[in-house]
Amino acid sequence: MTSTSEDSTVLSYFLVISILVFSLVIYFLFSQTGPDFDSVQVHGNGGLFTVILTLFRLACAYLVIHTTIFWMVKNPVPGIMTPLYREDSQSRSHRSKGFERLVPFSSWTMIIFGIAMLWNGISSAWVLFYSPPSEFILHIGTAIYATAFSSAVLTATIIRYVILPAQMKRGEDIYHMFLPHEQVMHNWALILLSCELVLGTMSIRLPMIALGLTYGALYLIFAEYWARFGGGYYVYQFIDPRPKEGPFLLVGLMVVCLISFFVGLFISYIKESSTALALGLVIILISLSTRFGTPAEYVPTMDRVD
Repeated sequence: MTSTSEDSTVLSYFLVISILVFSLVIYFLFSQTGPDFDSVQVHGNGGLFTVILTLFRLACAYLVIHTTIFWMVKNPVPGIMTPLYREDSQSRSHRSKGFERLVPFSSWTMIIFGIAMLWNGISSAWVLFYSPPSEFILHIGTAIYATAFSSAVLTATIIRYVILPAQMKRGEDIYHMFLPHEQVMHNWALILLSCELVLGTMSIRLPMIALGLTYGALYLIFAEYWARFGGGYYVYQFIDPRPKEGPFLLVGLMVVCLISFFVGLFISYIKESSTALALGLVIILISLSTRFGTPAEYVPTMDRVD
């Protein structure tokens, strides 16, 4: 390892740890800012709306559970990726099986999406049969939702505008990027989380921006550990901390995390005054971020993998 790469690695480590600590400090200092959370807004008053929210959220949670277990971990057909191997800094095809398929950040996005829906779904069911949940339960549910939405916007955007174009440029087969489990991670997580924005059930607050940074920093720490002591590779080439541009790319990712959160925050504020406008903004966001099929200009130069 050269001196330049060592310096870049140390700087990258410092930036990621600093962002993690800073985001946690900011959140704990300002997490109580604003009025108490409204249980009726988040879960309804125990009537039909609460029933709909409960079924919707638990159905989303089951989608994630089913996808994780049956379409990914237990799927005998391996996943396909082209990671960057740490030892020789070369990208090459790799087939992942079992829990290794949960290493990519897109899998982390799907998991936090499932946790958010499961937590809030159970809380909504609690309202149906018991009393409204505590302020703590409401706060946690909204915080996890905000983290999941930020991650979903980030994932969908990176996949559409960075990962897919890079794979197409290298002439790789991208058909596997549109398999059912990939659709859940890259598209449906954002779409279904956006439904909550349109319904106006989640009152996202500005301090929760720190949670998106926290989640992103935790993944980068995990990714470095995985590259060093696990699979030996970085799922995404741009999270390698060793190149001289590595620290700048990591900071850029954090900036995209911030932008992703502000998109959700802005739409939630608009929803308070105009549901129609918020719906229009969500439709624009989804249309610009998701992709359900191969681009029209895609011409594969390698054998297709079914």
